[in-house]
Amino acid sequence: MSVGALAVDIGATKIAFGTIDSTGKIEQKIEVRIENKDSEQIWLSIEQAAQNLLQESKIEINGVGIASAGPIFLQDGTISPVNISAWRRFPILNRFKELINSERVFLCGDAMAVANAEHKFGAGRGLSNFLGMVVSTGIGGGLIINDSLFLGDSGNSGFLGHQSIDVHGEECACGRKGCLESLASGPKMVEHAKTIGWNMGSDFVDLAESARQGDEIAKSAIDRGARALAVGITNTLASIDVHHVVIGGGVTEAGEIFWAPLRKHLENESSLVGFLKDKIDVRQAQLRRDAGLIGASLLVLT
Repeated sequence: MSVGALAVDIGATKIAFGTIDSTGKIEQKIEVRIENKDSEQIWLSIEQAAQNLLQESKIEINGVGIASAGPIFLQDGTISPVNISAWRRFPILNRFKELINSERVFLCGDAMAVANAEHKFGAGRGLSNFLGMVVSTGIGGGLIINDSLFLGDSGNSGFLGHQSIDVHGEECACGRKGCLESLASGPKMVEHAKTIGWNMGSDFVDLAESARQGDEIAKSAIDRGARALAVGITNTLASIDVHHVVIGGGVTEAGEIFWAPLRKHLENESSLVGFLKDKIDVRQAQLRRDAGLIGASLLVLT
């Protein structure tokens, strides 16, 4: 029997689970939606899904790797995802240790997991230093430095979704004003489009399609979000002198209607930072929706 891991990827609106072997291959995978539930209801959904996978797995599970939206707190193994209001300092590590009756449970940020997976198996292969990002319902980051995942003091390195890029902007769910996530996430681009007259749908998939069809309001909303994202990326890369960024998440799957304005704004922003000029290498993540799970499994398997 091959050895593998149970991987858990906690996002803003769903939690994905998978059993993954030592080569990064996903044996089985399921998702659970996060609805208006209290803390214990969410955990019961997680517990049931995890137990079902463990019972059906043909892999010898050697531990659990958890990737979670942040902030996370490695010191005590708790998490407080901004967009899951029911969870504040939720003891996720101890809950899983009790569930599997083992101490082999590990935690990192969700975008860190994506960066880790892309470094080993995807668009970040061969890069010693890069910023990994997820742009979806939320925005997160993770850093690979000197060929290793960099966690930071508390485990929140790359927490750039709540980097304020407009101190006079609207208040974010985290309490700060003008956060990158409040300007450049998929739902926030849709929300802005609606405030300026777009009424052709309800989510980012609809917004992107309207933009492809030539709707100027939709194109303007995406351009605004792409510019905000470019500012956040440039700020981050300039502060650590790193020149590569790998970006994944649902928004990036919209194609050129998103990537073209992002590249344009990245070129404009970085041109004003002397040592970044003409050197930013931006890549689309290759592992897509599975990157978080694969990266979480690497916490156990490497």
